[in-house]
Amino acid sequence: MTTGTEHVVALLADPIQRYTRRWMLAPETDRYGTDLGFATGAQFWVVGRAGVLGSCPAEIAAAAIAFEPVHVVRRAWDAVPAGLTHAEVAVHYSGRPVAWAERALADLDPAVLSQLDELGRRVVDAAPASLGLLFAGWRLIAPPATLTGRAGLTLHLLREMRGAAHICAIAACGLSPLDAILAAPHPPPRTGPAYAERMGWVGPFRDPAEIREARLRAEELTSQILVPAFESLTPGELEMLRAAVTRACTIGEGSP
Repeated sequence: MTTGTEHVVALLADPIQRYTRRWMLAPETDRYGTDLGFATGAQFWVVGRAGVLGSCPAEIAAAAIAFEPVHVVRRAWDAVPAGLTHAEVAVHYSGRPVAWAERALADLDPAVLSQLDELGRRVVDAAPASLGLLFAGWRLIAPPATLTGRAGLTLHLLREMRGAAHICAIAACGLSPLDAILAAPHPPPRTGPAYAERMGWVGPFRDPAEIREARLRAEELTSQILVPAFESLTPGELEMLRAAVTRACTIGEGSP
């Protein structure tokens, strides 16, 4: 049976995902990466996210990311610009959600920003580090000085937390990361064999219809895994967090 907390966790997934995808896929984020010396913004995304693991083998970085093929991760991992370490790239990347928030959330009521950052951080801190390596690494990133920037980073931490739980849920439902992509319950083009090929996977692929039900179950299980962390808040605080995240992600819809 779905609890009230689980319902809120599920409600927050889509707005946070949409908000973070905007800055991740923004031309200025790609440009920042190529200015650092990467061949593409996609390589900056790989090393920027997984660089919190340090200069580990590419296979470990790929395992932590889960949804990118090893050969794609290795190509990015080996392309770190001269003079930079993987961890330093992650620090550069952590500045992207901060810089985006400084513009996208500039007009948001400071009280709302404070609720988002303080309550969101409490949820993030309540989750076990064992939930996932990228989540554990990102949680160690030093928060910026400004309230707006901290709120932006907290939104990303909430995304990484759900991403870590989702990897656990996919495995628990008997699916592989590739299965999760093939049967993703997103609108096209973010689902199916064509999407898998765009991400670097090589067919032939199984019929997504065979695993559609298990994939939907994995979405539900993802939210269930996160319930204990969100229950670190009182019901009133949980509602304040829901409202703050919704407001922030809505006000950022048309941002740069």
